[in-house]
Amino acid sequence: MNKKISEFLKSFLVWFAIFYLGMWAYSSFFGKKEVVASQEMITIAPERGSLTLGNLARFKIVNDSQELIRFISPCEKPGSLVISRLVNNQKVVVSGSSFENCEQKKVESVELSPGTSRFFSLKDFSAQIFTESGSYSLSMKFEAASGVKIIESESIEYENPGAFRRLFRAIVSKPLFNLLVFFIEKSPNHSLGLSIIILTILVRLALFFPNQKAMKSQRRLQQLQPKIEALRAKYGKNQQALALKTMELYKTEKINPMSSCLPMLFQMPFLLGIYFVVKDGLSEHLRFLLYPFNQNVDLAMVNSDFLWLNLEVPDIMILPLLVGGSQFLAVKLSMVAAKKTTIKKAPAEGMAGQMEQMQKIMLYVLPVMLGVFTATFPAAVGIYWLTSTLFGIFQQKLVNWQLERMPEVRRKN
Repeated sequence: MNKKISEFLKSFLVWFAIFYLGMWAYSSFFGKKEVVASQEMITIAPERGSLTLGNLARFKIVNDSQELIRFISPCEKPGSLVISRLVNNQKVVVSGSSFENCEQKKVESVELSPGTSRFFSLKDFSAQIFTESGSYSLSMKFEAASGVKIIESESIEYENPGAFRRLFRAIVSKPLFNLLVFFIEKSPNHSLGLSIIILTILVRLALFFPNQKAMKSQRRLQQLQPKIEALRAKYGKNQQALALKTMELYKTEKINPMSSCLPMLFQMPFLLGIYFVVKDGLSEHLRFLLYPFNQNVDLAMVNSDFLWLNLEVPDIMILPLLVGGSQFLAVKLSMVAAKKTTIKKAPAEGMAGQMEQMQKIMLYVLPVMLGVFTATFPAAVGIYWLTSTLFGIFQQKLVNWQLERMPEVRRKN
């Protein structure tokens, strides 16, 4: 493989891996503690060792005993769950854990066969329980054939949000969440899926002109490859002169070589924002994100079922294929446009040839990566990415059509 292509592929894989693994680590493994069996052979451990106030705590219950165990919801059996906070080295029962209003909210019951495990959370009550930073623990009563077992969880640390997180919530998460809640409230059957599609289209429309400019700049960069190749042939042994002449060429042609990266950079905060909003479901623990005019909205109205999907959990079959397939089509469409703008200008060799080979690598690598990404996170994120990619295909076709109508392009054809 050409050295430059190999370097590009390595760089692309590294940056994508950093983004992907960063989100994965944040959601699943950051501060994660390994569950260690207790003498009772039933353990309760937080999915993550520490959390930021506002984020949802999930606990992993492991039944390594030899009998079936049942936890009955405190909404049905008061006292089956006690939540405490460590204050001055003493455990104090949290006043918000009285589990009132169970007719509107709920805590799930849990049944575990021997040798099984499952996750447990308090989505509907989390916002009224975990209100202060500190160390918390759960005490759960399990019924078994041998009697009642009271199991204490490992501690979970809640921290106050830092300056960056507060800023991100203020300018990204809160606006997106309130828009999403507004669309859910107005949409038929309070559909989360339909609301995400509408929100995504609005985001893409807001970014339409920056994206349009970036796509055109990318095509112009491809047209410029023969001139860049000529400079490389002339100044290849003098890297400083080559860099200077290349920048002069960009300035003369009024092209910003970094502008083609802007669409992804613009979309990244919105992708992260939607992910953080929907990854745990739009339940009561997210009420702190609501603006005052939305405070009376019932978040329990959200319908997470969309087509064949439950948008709160990953889909590992169809949606990843749709996202990967649409991304393949998007890259393919970009490659077709590149050939139309460069094939008459220079043969596919040198820098232009390398660019073409790089695009061929992206044609197969990027769709696979996005398919894996979609299969890992809640389907709501996949719906956003699929809608965004389809919108991008439409915009790319528009750019291609505009370029084909340009006088310079018509003369080449």
